[in-house]
Amino acid sequence: MRSLTAIMTICVMALICGCASQGYKSSRSAGMDFASSADAEGNEAVVERMMVWRASLSIEVNSISNALHTATQFARKSGGYIEQKSGYSQKSGRATLRVPAKNLNQTLGSLETIGFVTSRSVSGEDITEQYVDVEARLKNRIALRDRLQKLLDKATGVKDVLAIEKELNRVQGDIDSMQARMKVLKGRVDFATINLMLSRKKILGPLGYMFKGLFWGVEKLFVIRE
Repeated sequence: MRSLTAIMTICVMALICGCASQGYKSSRSAGMDFASSADAEGNEAVVERMMVWRASLSIEVNSISNALHTATQFARKSGGYIEQKSGYSQKSGRATLRVPAKNLNQTLGSLETIGFVTSRSVSGEDITEQYVDVEARLKNRIALRDRLQKLLDKATGVKDVLAIEKELNRVQGDIDSMQARMKVLKGRVDFATINLMLSRKKILGPLGYMFKGLFWGVEKLFVIRE
């Protein structure tokens, strides 16, 4: 009877932990400043922002295969790697590069030397809230797992042992899932993503240059400068 009461106590504690996690999440979504928080002594502690950086780069090149090879070298030189690469045709190619976030601008500058840049964009996403929420829930689950483990060590009845082990396995599954999620988020922060799009530069023949000059002259008859 005493062991069953202990199991019921653990279930109540798990419910309280879940409610506390939800309350924490609600307080954050209500407009809490994630850049700073107060510790137990009232001192303000700054929370480092976690930014995920992505960049897109479109370049015209003379040779797709040579450009992909050079891009691979630039990624490795910066401490990164090629996550995905395609472009064995002669007209276009594409690659996804993962490079350390601190080397993003340097790598983009190197890639721009491959050919003629037609477009470039860089964007950042703040995932601090996501990471802190998962981290808080993980701490609650670890504390619950430790309490369950202590109960298991004291349990004597077979039914009690099976019930505690079942709950323990469920909590451990939650912990493994949260730890994996935090690892993914951390990886997205540490390594920026560059989507590189390559197209083969067009080479005009004699007639092409002639018509290009003709169209340019006609255009200037109507618009000299916008």
